Amino acid sequence: MSLAELWSRGLALAVDAVRVNTVALEVRQDVSLWHKQRRLGMGAVIAAGNVFLRLSRSHIRMFPSTKSWRDWELSTFALLHPGHTAETRGARAVALEALPGERLDLLLAQGRLTTPMVEAAARELHRAHGLTSPHASRPWSHGDAHLKNVLYDEAGQRAWLIDFETEHDAHLNSDERHADDLFVFLLDLRGCSTREQARSFAMAFLRAYSEPCVLKALQARLRPPRGLERALWKSRSHHLPDAQLIEWLEHLRHELTLLS
Repeated sequence: MSLAELWSRGLALAVDAVRVNTVALEVRQDVSLWHKQRRLGMGAVIAAGNVFLRLSRSHIRMFPSTKSWRDWELSTFALLHPGHTAETRGARAVALEALPGERLDLLLAQGRLTTPMVEAAARELHRAHGLTSPHASRPWSHGDAHLKNVLYDEAGQRAWLIDFETEHDAHLNSDERHADDLFVFLLDLRGCSTREQARSFAMAFLRAYSEPCVLKALQARLRPPRGLERALWKSRSHHLPDAQLIEWLEHLRHELTLLS
């Protein structure tokens, strides 16, 4: 491994290690709540992280202001999950009702992820993308839609989106932002599954999402990464070897051509 590759991998691992919020489960009467709190001293960490995110052309940013993050998390949760509890807890924390279901990454790791679950995730992203962002007159987007941030509820046979700690750059149009959500999901999917699993699940996911303009914008993103962008993509794909990453991008381009 070259020095450049070692540096890129080290930077990606550092990005993975950043955790700006603590999370703990609490029970109040018959309702389980996730208590999320911004850790003290995270301002400098977030500022440095945002420099990396900008230089790596990630198209997202974290919230340097605790209040801005708290307001975004609460308003987004209320928008996507009306009727479920979302409360402020002091200046640095929120309490969000624990939604039913299990994380997709855990289901995949346990060999329990199925095509209907992946299709449900795509349908839920499509539904959420049709909503209007809180405090803005533009369609909503997640900014970090990897498998850990999607739950699947077997009883309700539906998916839920969670963890709203980033936002997309304002200059992106809605198709670009929505395509980025799909891209993050697909990079994560390939990084933590076999080639055959990823191919099968990706096709089901893209067919279920089925929004031509967004899929066209996604196809435009599928080119080999450069510079710091490479470190970001390596992080998002669980440090997939370069040859496998390029093969995955080529495969997705081919599948999207078939769908167009």
